[in-house]
Amino acid sequence: MTIRNTFTFTFTLLVWALCCLPALAQEAGEAPAMTAEQQAEMMAWMELAQPGPHHEHLASFVGTWQGMVRMWMGPDAPEMTEEGRVEVSWIMGGRYLMWQHSGNYGNMPYEALAIEGYNNGQKRYESTWIDNFGTLIMTFEGSCSQDGKKRAMSSQFEDVVAGGTVDYRTEYQWIDEDHFTYTAYMDKGDGEFKNMVITYERQ
Repeated sequence: MTIRNTFTFTFTLLVWALCCLPALAQEAGEAPAMTAEQQAEMMAWMELAQPGPHHEHLASFVGTWQGMVRMWMGPDAPEMTEEGRVEVSWIMGGRYLMWQHSGNYGNMPYEALAIEGYNNGQKRYESTWIDNFGTLIMTFEGSCSQDGKKRAMSSQFEDVVAGGTVDYRTEYQWIDEDHFTYTAYMDKGDGEFKNMVITYERQ
């Protein structure tokens, strides 16, 4: 079980205990079963579950964005340009952002879905990514600058076609409140190269 799944399962049990056990105990004529230590632990988990300053940084991304995409398939490959669109919205009570991407790449319809948030317990940003150009689920983790204007994320996955491992990292950089850039770098083992730059404008 992953850290995130463990957190979700444990938190669910604790909330169930907080809400249900006292009522069940009263119906049975018994005192609540939770000890002071258990109550303190539950309150600590509930505090970790609340959105904080880093979620305020993420709030700036909420909205509809049009993206101008520049892409390179290798360090010496020619530049390709496309356009894309993304809808960003809160889910789970302002705890996670959902990014819904759409566009066309090489005359093929493209769609992608990302879920990201800030893990208060691990003190890091985390995200997952899926799209219709593959069957893998990419996971990222990273950090941001103190003012929230720049965020760096990294991932790693196996290249099942060419073999080996691919290191992938991304940077989000705010230009102003209505513009930000997304830059991606890729390293297949023979040196890092810039894979993509997207300039987003709020719609």
